[in-house]
Amino acid sequence: MSALPLSHSRFSDAGRRRLLAVRGDPFLSARWERVVFLHFALEPDVLRPQIRVPFELELYDGGAVISVVAFTMRRFRPARPASITAWPFALISRQLFLNLRTYVRLGDEPGALFLWGCLSRPMSLPFPSGIFGLPYAFGTFLCEHRHETGVVRGLVRSRLAPGSFTYQARVDPRAIFAECRTGTVGEFALERYTGYFRRNNSNWTFRAWHPPWQQAPITAEIEDRSLLDTAFPWFKGARLIAASYAPGFDRVWLGKAHCLGALSRRRHRGPSTVFEMP
Repeated sequence: MSALPLSHSRFSDAGRRRLLAVRGDPFLSARWERVVFLHFALEPDVLRPQIRVPFELELYDGGAVISVVAFTMRRFRPARPASITAWPFALISRQLFLNLRTYVRLGDEPGALFLWGCLSRPMSLPFPSGIFGLPYAFGTFLCEHRHETGVVRGLVRSRLAPGSFTYQARVDPRAIFAECRTGTVGEFALERYTGYFRRNNSNWTFRAWHPPWQQAPITAEIEDRSLLDTAFPWFKGARLIAASYAPGFDRVWLGKAHCLGALSRRRHRGPSTVFEMP
């Protein structure tokens, strides 16, 4: 495995240390590109029933934050040449991903709790949604994240519920991408290097590493949110408060998923790792 470059960000540095502290990690690398972040505020009491022990909901300015994140993944490669279970991912040339997440803490480790995700079908194969017991569904995507044109837009549909999630945003083609300003909702939401999710009624975690996000604030409009409002009635009270766009990274290091709690000794094998990325 090639050496990981150092970062000056305290969040990124902490994420790197946690990733490398787990034996066998990183497992996989991938390119994340053209990322749209849409941040919504929600009353904490509305969201807390969705958060289970042992996670503690983190608040920003007294409110809960829900983010919808849309981006493309490419260039899946084993982080270690000897990792046999990672090599099949190299067959996936492109994967579109939209996820719904909030922000929690487990002990002293902050992270993003992934509530649901929608994926394009890898290699157009007819995999069923919900395979591996993970909180996602396959869907159809029409995404144009071309910041060079000044506009990014996307439309996502899923069999999870009728309707769609459709968004549009203006981006200054001359925008200078930079780290999130301290104290902003962008910093609160983006600078997370640990992911949490539920799988088969148990809690799981995985870690990722990349340099600090380079992004630019954008003015976004949600044209249709019926997919999420129907599938998750608690989301109806969420209001858009901020958005940002990031070109992404050529290489992101990804760790395997590990079960928390009583089942933590059971080894998690490779085939579902691609569906656990943030």
